[in-house]
Amino acid sequence: MRTYDEALAAARDESTFSNSSQWEVWSAKNCDRCIHDRPARQGDDGNGCPLILISLLGKRPAEWQTQSAEDDVFADYTCTEFRHDDAPAPQARPVSVSPGQGELLPCEPYEVRCTVTPRPPSGPAAAEGGGVL
Repeated sequence: MRTYDEALAAARDESTFSNSSQWEVWSAKNCDRCIHDRPARQGDDGNGCPLILISLLGKRPAEWQTQSAEDDVFADYTCTEFRHDDAPAPQARPVSVSPGQGELLPCEPYEVRCTVTPRPPSGPAAAEGGGVL
């Protein structure tokens, strides 16, 4: 996770939530279960999630993304830094380069993140029990 200063520099200059009720609902689904805000829930506010403080300052953290422009209206954000309290610690996995593939840039200084929404299989392959998610 980025430091507070890094996250603040990358934040969008726009309001995150239109009212406190919207924040309460969203944080109950996300922040209240995330490992990054666990210290604040245990009384150590200074070590809580910096993204929450950024949103309270009237900015939108870059880590809070929407699926489409329509979602912006309802503040249906997906936090790319969300890690459930009960989730096991992630294991580091090296990024391999396929045999015979040239490597244009070294992978080490870069970190790649994405959010994936699984979809149930559809079409003829799904009817036969196959298919790809």
